Amino acid sequence: MALTCIKWTRSLGGLLAALAFAAALPLQARAAVGDADVLAMKDAWQKGNWKALADFRTRFAGHPLEPYPAYWLLVGQIHRADPDEVRAFLKRYPDSPLSESLRREWLKSLAAQGSWDVFRAEHPSLVSDDAEVACYSLQERLTRNDAEAEGEGRALFKAGRESPQACDPVFATLAANGKLSADETWERTRRLLAMGQVREAKRLNLLLPKSQQFSDRSLDRANADPSGYLAKEKSALVGRWHKELVVFAVNRLSRSKPDEAAERLAAFAPKLGSTFAEYAWGQLAMQAAMQHHPKALAYYAMANDAPLTDAQVAWRARAAMRSGDWKAVLVAIQALPPEEARDSTWRFWRARALRELGETEASTALLKGVARETNFYGLLAAEEVGATPAPDWNGTRLEAVDLDRMRAVPGIQRALALYAADLDNEALREWIWALRGRDDRELLAAAEIARQAGEPDRAINTADRTLQLHDFSQRYPLPHRDALVAAASQWGLDPALVYSIIRQESRFMPEARSRVGATGLMQLMPATAKWVARQIPVHPFTPAMLRQPEVNIHMGSYYFRRVLDDLGHPMLAVAAYNAGPGRARRWRDERALEGAIYAETIPFAETRDYVKKVLANEWFYRYRLTGKPASMRALVGVIPGRSQDPAGAVAANLP
Repeated sequence: MALTCIKWTRSLGGLLAALAFAAALPLQARAAVGDADVLAMKDAWQKGNWKALADFRTRFAGHPLEPYPAYWLLVGQIHRADPDEVRAFLKRYPDSPLSESLRREWLKSLAAQGSWDVFRAEHPSLVSDDAEVACYSLQERLTRNDAEAEGEGRALFKAGRESPQACDPVFATLAANGKLSADETWERTRRLLAMGQVREAKRLNLLLPKSQQFSDRSLDRANADPSGYLAKEKSALVGRWHKELVVFAVNRLSRSKPDEAAERLAAFAPKLGSTFAEYAWGQLAMQAAMQHHPKALAYYAMANDAPLTDAQVAWRARAAMRSGDWKAVLVAIQALPPEEARDSTWRFWRARALRELGETEASTALLKGVARETNFYGLLAAEEVGATPAPDWNGTRLEAVDLDRMRAVPGIQRALALYAADLDNEALREWIWALRGRDDRELLAAAEIARQAGEPDRAINTADRTLQLHDFSQRYPLPHRDALVAAASQWGLDPALVYSIIRQESRFMPEARSRVGATGLMQLMPATAKWVARQIPVHPFTPAMLRQPEVNIHMGSYYFRRVLDDLGHPMLAVAAYNAGPGRARRWRDERALEGAIYAETIPFAETRDYVKKVLANEWFYRYRLTGKPASMRALVGVIPGRSQDPAGAVAANLP
């Protein structure tokens, strides 16, 4: 059927917000400034039009966005900014993300110019962590022979994380002073290589003695063609760099061909020696586990007692889940660092492993703790122990004074003015900064203000942050209900599931657009939308129609129905909606697999998180729409195995 389209944008909400603020502004500011001026001001900043920004600074006096032209003038010319003007801005707008950003950029400029006295005076006022600024500070402190700086620099080096170039002089100074050994440098190098940070590994290579350095050309060959590199490597692997590049090549190869990587590693093991070989087996094992390889646990066993990263340990637990080896699951979880093991994910699976091993009492005690959370595992745990939550859909009652207090916060005013002008990135930064340290009542008031202003993503995300006082109707709103229920009915879908997908995809922002071009409430890609438009049909169809809620919901629901028909299970369809039908199908096991295990062993972290959140969303939306709790266990279900596919089954030709 063809659709009659209804145009809807965020402009109504933005207009209401703008009108609300207009009443509080001085008459001169109301008459002089509009959304077009805000956009023109940003355009002047992007083009480096300092004269226009100076004019805007005068025009925006008394407006909520008064700091912006002054900020852009200063940060855009930070290398020649007058220190007194910078200090005056920081003093005038102390509780603003602009001041934090300006101070951060000023510190970097001061360091580049060697103005260390001013740098030392300003650095303690920086609130947020910034690796580049931190390394500039270490540079300065090392020149003063600060003993604590040496320890901090070594800790940063040994952490093995990617670092900005400002850290290179710090590491070079430590190496020159004999504070970094060659072994420590190699440990950092192998961690960087394991993360694929080839360029940074090359920079680090220069800290090693000449005799121990690898050639950039050899590293590039191992990176570009690991199979070919390993086939041609015939040396005795006497030097460490030879061994490290073989280990790196094996790891690279295991990402696409774990069987070949295992064969190569087994052949190289005698020349590598046990320490290097076992380290390589640990890397290969994680890659195999992420590909659901049947030998993943065997590869982990080959690693013996080699230290494993947190990610390797987590994937050891996931591989054991898929194998049904609950003792191995428990052993792996117990090897996680305490902070990670406290996450609801691992507490749930630890409880599950204990139950499978017959330790029912300990399992139940753990599940009761997890059940206090309202996420995917909290809902599963609550059902296990008979403690299903009952969300209060009426929410915490707010008084007018609560809303007025939050509306008076300058950061909230700036955020809503920026949202009204469609400057979403700047608005988001202001909103997040304004909510730092707020209590539950303040957060709920801010969520309601966002809802009234037509910013449902901020309303949902803000309401989601409360710890004691909750408003579940704010967390799980029901906009576009008539259009959604009609589309769900037409395509035979549960409205709760459609709501759940939209909440996760776009937070109900009709004009949401991803970096890759997915558009609208259900985030349809252009090619997918064109395909759907031909199937329904929607004629005439233009990509701009995806920003219209009725059209987007109708087309997105149809596409999800087709994916569900192809894959046969809601969880598979949800995974496919995020990562594609082919991947969702490949992630199954040969045999039937518990849905929660399927979800937890999805190799893409983004999709793993997405699937769990959509299923938790669905539980709440079913409760809200029907007044009764659904069975989370039933929603998760059992994923049919590949062996259960009908003979000759062919995947649908979906985009």
